[in-house]
Amino acid sequence: MIELQQIDYHYPDHPPLFEGVSLAIAKGSLFGLLGPNGAGKTTLISLMTGQLQPVAGEIEIDGESYPAQRTSILQKLAHIPQEYAFYPQLSVLENLQFFASLYPQPASNRAQLIEQALVLTGLTEQRGKLAKHFSGGLKRRLNLAIGLLNEPQLIFLDEPTVGIDPQSRHFILQSIRELNRAGSTIVYTSHYMEEIEQLCDQVAIMDHGKILEQGPLRQILKRDPQLTIELAPVTDKNQYAQLSKSLQTKGFSLSEQTISGYPKDQAEIGELLQTLASLNLSVVNLSYGKHTLEKLFFELTHTHLRD
Repeated sequence: MIELQQIDYHYPDHPPLFEGVSLAIAKGSLFGLLGPNGAGKTTLISLMTGQLQPVAGEIEIDGESYPAQRTSILQKLAHIPQEYAFYPQLSVLENLQFFASLYPQPASNRAQLIEQALVLTGLTEQRGKLAKHFSGGLKRRLNLAIGLLNEPQLIFLDEPTVGIDPQSRHFILQSIRELNRAGSTIVYTSHYMEEIEQLCDQVAIMDHGKILEQGPLRQILKRDPQLTIELAPVTDKNQYAQLSKSLQTKGFSLSEQTISGYPKDQAEIGELLQTLASLNLSVVNLSYGKHTLEKLFFELTHTHLRD
């Protein structure tokens, strides 16, 4: 469905943001795009939705390429932004009627498309109410409804559940699943790792304008689990020097009182703990187990989510 090949991009008077970025998103997938703030996610989506043009490389959407076939591509997709993209002073129905009129489909089809959008987003009973009186959850659902008016084959969703109540969040996630089951390809960005794990079958993790990992979620999470051991501070730095030499022979690393690595088995973990005891080093925290998306994210980006 989406093929990015060796994309380069930079903003005017700024260093390159993307250099040789490639990404493939299969038709019919529910694709999670992850990265800290500033990683380049918004720019990447802007490139895929034709709002920006790459300096080099090619973007192909469903067999068509920018810029030559931009109009045809845009008729197939919807970009539902994190910001509210409707008129607060209008009612739900008035908003939908206005945005539906912007699309080239026959006027006779608009009423049916509006009804479909109202039903899917649970706004049927809210159709006559002014958008400015809505809660955050209802506003998010109106954003989604507007994005469905051209019956998109490809939907980009940018943080669709930020700042809403659990009930609305659950409803929106269910609506996204229904859209995907009906055949829409969905590209989903979120800081909520559990949402990505619940929804997505494919993911890409990016940072500093680079794709660090991409592929089927289940396959990515099968990678060897990492061992992390946090040590108590010591005054005798020779203890760390001795430990560092021992760790190097076993493929582990030591950085700022934290040991990390990928043990072959649990017996090797036991041997490492015995080494620590022999050097009179105390363990403050130890973690080992199968990967979660959040744990993998932090390992790859070496950071917590940035503001």
